[in-house]
Amino acid sequence: MAGLVAADASLSESADLGGRRVGGPPGGRLLTEYRACLARHGIADPVEVTCAYDDAPAALARGDIDVVPDFADLLPRVRRQARIEVRAVRIGVDVYATGLVAGDHVPAERVARMRAAVAAAVERQRQAPMTGLDALRRRYPAVDPDEAVEGWSLAQPAIFTGVPVGTMEPQRWRTTLAHYAAGHGLHVPDPVAVFRAEFATEAGRAPVGRATADR
Repeated sequence: MAGLVAADASLSESADLGGRRVGGPPGGRLLTEYRACLARHGIADPVEVTCAYDDAPAALARGDIDVVPDFADLLPRVRRQARIEVRAVRIGVDVYATGLVAGDHVPAERVARMRAAVAAAVERQRQAPMTGLDALRRRYPAVDPDEAVEGWSLAQPAIFTGVPVGTMEPQRWRTTLAHYAAGHGLHVPDPVAVFRAEFATEAGRAPVGRATADR
């Protein structure tokens, strides 16, 4: 999660985002998660300016808002839509954000193979960022290939954190559930209802023969 700001803005640290004007639809989930990330760091709530999600970059360029709340890897798209240079002020939150979701009826061995494949694909993408670009453009013709590659480079710091891709720790799950539940005003679910203990790994240790892309 990040606050996308004009390149010449004085905002440089996550603490600088407190109390700033942000654009988005009322009750939007993205804005809700952005606020939750600020709150987790004890940063003041932003001032919400109502606008459509797609209109926020233009509002930033006009000076109607100070921040576009979004994920850092979407900076190229926001920059193109705003038609000004844009920077990402990251808000680091140590929780899981992306993963493989499997139904309870799916055999454990199949889940293990799938998450190993996803983790291997992510590692392969880091080694060769252009991998799959042609297939991406065939499926989504409007995608700008340069933006796609740049966006991937911006996402990498949140994926490759020094903890092996595929690690899934019970305590991190508890932290994750508490964070999102608080942000959305929901009851915190029982962790065992969300992940299987058999897929958990020790902190900082890669799973043997199994992996999951949960970062």
